Amino acid sequence: MRSNRLYGARRLAWRARRSVPRIARPLSRVLPLAEPPQSPIFVIGCPRSGTTLLLDALRASGELAAVQSEGHVLWDEFHHPRDHGWSSDAVASSGIAGQERAYLYLAIRLFARGGRFVDKTPANCLRVPYLEALFPGATFVFLRRRGADNVSSLMEGWRARPRFVRYRLPEPLTGIDALGGDHWSFVLVPGWRELRAASLEEICAHQYVECNEAVLDARATSAASWIDLAYEDLVASPADALRRVYDELGLSFTYAVERFAGELAERRSATSLTAPRREKWRERNEAAIGRVAPQLQAMERRLGYAT
Repeated sequence: MRSNRLYGARRLAWRARRSVPRIARPLSRVLPLAEPPQSPIFVIGCPRSGTTLLLDALRASGELAAVQSEGHVLWDEFHHPRDHGWSSDAVASSGIAGQERAYLYLAIRLFARGGRFVDKTPANCLRVPYLEALFPGATFVFLRRRGADNVSSLMEGWRARPRFVRYRLPEPLTGIDALGGDHWSFVLVPGWRELRAASLEEICAHQYVECNEAVLDARATSAASWIDLAYEDLVASPADALRRVYDELGLSFTYAVERFAGELAERRSATSLTAPRREKWRERNEAAIGRVAPQLQAMERRLGYAT
């Protein structure tokens, strides 16, 4: 009985949070412009690079407030790809609509309820200049991961349909056999139309390269604060890695966070498909990864990996 009540309460809370955009958009037209959130944090990285795990680790502090696992409910309000010719999830700093700033500041204020705002939305890899323009004083925490592991995990995510499906495309995919059709999983990257007849590994390799390239290119001219973290360091030495990130973010590394770090090796995030294992990509996707490895090498070098 108690578990049923708890589940019901969580469902009500989820529905209330989902209703925030419907409340914030009309209110933002009549209320004075809210102040931008103070020192927001944006966790960015290619999908399946470990960003959900990192978000969980940051929220273990109890000092941060997020929309939910990902912030699509915020960013899609003005920038769904269907409103921009289905080009991609990318948004330029010049693309901020007239009422958008007022809406976002109010919606985040309603979501955060006085807490420091943190967001983890992988599509934001393609939106760094846009986020900088909206949120002065933001800090970006960039999580990177080796290509073989990341691309293999993307492939497994595509196969887990409909779990990670983001869009129904206006044009079908024809090169991925049983996964063909109009469903697209994860970030809609620039150039996706040229991949309509591509294999699954080619699509996922393109997602890996495009997401990381957009971050690195934006960072080259960024005036924001940045924190770099490798997924491999996070899972190999979680306490050391998180202590450094917490220190740079000005968060308290509490006993709860230390305990989270101690359990990280066995912990599975809400988006995990299987338990973590070293070089897991070899078990199901070794041949496919071998075929796209040349496409990944230049990006891995830019990310600091020896290929």
